[in-house]
Order: sequence, then structure tokens, then C-alpha cells
Amino acid sequence: MEKVAAGKLIEVGRLLYTEGLVDARAGNLSFKLDNSILITRRGTHLGRLNSWDFIKVPLEGRYPLEERASSELRVHRKVYLHTSYRSVVHAHPLATVQLSLELDLIEPVDSEGKELLGKVPVIECYPSGSEELAVAVCEAILSAGLVVVRSHGVFSASFDPFYAYAHISVLERSCKILQYERGKIQRL
Repeated sequence: MEKVAAGKLIEVGRLLYTEGLVDARAGNLSFKLDNSILITRRGTHLGRLNSWDFIKVPLEGRYPLEERASSELRVHRKVYLHTSYRSVVHAHPLATVQLSLELDLIEPVDSEGKELLGKVPVIECYPSGSEELAVAVCEAILSAGLVVVRSHGVFSASFDPFYAYAHISVLERSCKILQYERGKIQRL
């Protein structure tokens, strides 16, 4: 299962980077394996992931090499401990982050965004990897499956990493449409 999960996360990382949803050192990915989490290492390039770019940490408790895991490990753990989701994807899509500076709720106007996402909450930005961020993200994920952290990025949870990524991709497209509609960009 671990090898299959890593393969899926590698493909999702490539898609996120190809679509411009993350830059060279931004974002993180994880998959829940029974009582452990497979998560990207701190500072990895999601577009160029290999199997050694992941670290396996216990779902609960401390691990000696934990500091090598993504700085958002606490958020991923909190989501897994309080939901039945098996994958968390965190990205920094530009249009979404820009709209988060102005809105408390992102309401897509395009049909796909409306149907797939509904209304997406925007929460306040807490320090990266903090308990406050973990709690706020988890609470929002419980109700929406997807949350935007103001001026920071998006956390998406699903049973498969591809669907968590897909929700971020659709959200970014919906945000570009909203920006176009609001006159913030000239063309899509």
C-alpha cells in the first residue's frame, strides 16, 4: 500500500506543479496508512518527487526524524485523527490566495465550481504548522472538505489524493473566473 500511495502522491505533485498550483518549494502531500502517515519531506519540489522525498511518521506520538517531515505535519495529523479522509493536499494557487485577501467565503460562479465545491470557507492565517492552524483547518475540512487559509494557500482532503488535488484545481479555475468577472484580470 505504501508504494501505491507514494506513486499517487508523486503524480499529484507533478500535476500541482505543472498547473502552477505550487512553486518549487511550496505545498505538501500526505496519505494515511493505517496508524502512520506518508508525508512529503520539508522543502521538497512537488513537481520532481521521488520515493525518497517522503517520510513515514506515526499518526500519533513523536518520531525522531519528524523535523524532516513537512512543516504542516501537525495539520495533516489533525485532519486524519478527526476525519475518515485518507489524503491531504496543500497548495498555494495564486488566484485563490489573492481572493482570500478580500473574501471570507469563496462562492464560485461557474457551474463546475458551484456543483463540485459549493461555498469554500476562508479562514484566518495562523503560523505555519501551529496547533491553531491545525484546529482551524480541521474544523473547516469537517464541513467542506476544502479550506482556504487567508494569504497562505489551500488544504484539501479526500479519500484519494487525486480528488483532493482536483478540488484545488477546480477552485483555482473558479477563482480565476471570479477575478475576471470582478475586472481583476483581463483574460482567462
